[in-house]
Amino acid sequence: MFLFLFLLIYIYRYLFNLKKKVKNKAHVEVSICEAYIVEEISTFISYYFEPHLRTRINRVPRHDDGGEVPSSGNL
Repeated sequence: MFLFLFLLIYIYRYLFNLKKKVKNKAHVEVSICEAYIVEEISTFISYYFEPHLRTRINRVPRHDDGGEVPSSGNL
C-alpha cells in the first residue's frame, strides 16, 4: 500500500511539473513536448561549456552567501 501511494504521489508531482511548462493552452501536448526538449537539450549541452560559465550543472547553491565555513566545527 505504501509503495502504491509513493508511486501515485510521484506521478502527480511529475504531472504538475509538466503542466507548469504549458505556454500555449491551445496546443497543450506540443507545448509540453517543446519545454521538455528545451530542458533536456540545455542540460546536455551545459556539460560542454567552459567550467567558469554558470549553467544548470554548476550553479551556485541557493543559500550560498560566498563566505568561507570554518573547519573547526563550531556552528
